[in-house]
Amino acid sequence: MTTVIVRDPDGPTSVWVFLGSEPVEVAESCIDVGAGWDWDDWCEHRDEMLAGASPAARESLLTLLDGPPGGVYVEGRDDRPWLDPAA
Repeated sequence: MTTVIVRDPDGPTSVWVFLGSEPVEVAESCIDVGAGWDWDDWCEHRDEMLAGASPAARESLLTLLDGPPGGVYVEGRDDRPWLDPAA
């Protein structure tokens, strides 16, 4: 399997996955919590990733999203939990 990722630092990330020579449709979930996020926008992004994930991917995302690297740069978080307790 080969994965090709193109990341525009000021735009979207594009992902292509090939199993052998055949492309496979993927749902991209990018956890990039660096500078530029405010808390409300981050929560919306987080919730969209979780809603679109398969059950197995969702379990992995829940672990990865609970204290992601770079989180100190998110504006307006004010020590709120990374994961919505209702999720």
